[in-house]
Amino acid sequence: MPRQYLLVDFENVQPASLGALKPGEWEVRVFHGQHQTKVDVVLARELQPFGVHGDYIPIVGNGKDALDFHIAYYIGKFSTEHPDARFVIVSRDTGFDPLIKHLETKGIACKRVTTIPAKATKAAAKATKPAVKAPAKRAAKKVATPPRFQEVVERLEKMKKARPGTVKTLRSSLASFKQPFAEGEIDAMLEALQRAGTLKVEGKKITYAA
Repeated sequence: MPRQYLLVDFENVQPASLGALKPGEWEVRVFHGQHQTKVDVVLARELQPFGVHGDYIPIVGNGKDALDFHIAYYIGKFSTEHPDARFVIVSRDTGFDPLIKHLETKGIACKRVTTIPAKATKAAAKATKPAVKAPAKRAAKKVATPPRFQEVVERLEKMKKARPGTVKTLRSSLASFKQPFAEGEIDAMLEALQRAGTLKVEGKKITYAA
């Protein structure tokens, strides 16, 4: 069975658990900033059974996209050691997507997810050759807008210059609504706001369309 690596961008996503991932089936690496010294006790407890196949990798120094470069380095390292390895990056940072597309052209299986599913997740299928464009363009599958989406958009428009400038502050803002959003609802809302072009996530920063 090919090795499967779960690479967690802990600066961008702080999962409460490893879902249904099982020791012996996955290699888990949690990449964290040098100032991130606390980890949820549930996550730490779930990582222990993985033994040498689960580890925390601290980032050396600070800087924009520093953690992203560390993850890219380890994908290169692991894929060289295990050519059939498959990778799943846990991050809301869309900056990983161009790298993932490039890896596909090199036959390296990799995908990005924003959360660790409660049910067992499967790594991307092994790529054997560059993707070939479909002869006919198909209509994109419509994704349902989450409840209270318009309420969030209107709130952000009213805030103007006071709008949250980072993913962390936006998540805190959504959690402080009169009817607070749950963790999963916040993830869905962030995805919907990006799809609608209301905002763009670049690393830990947020930029708005207007």
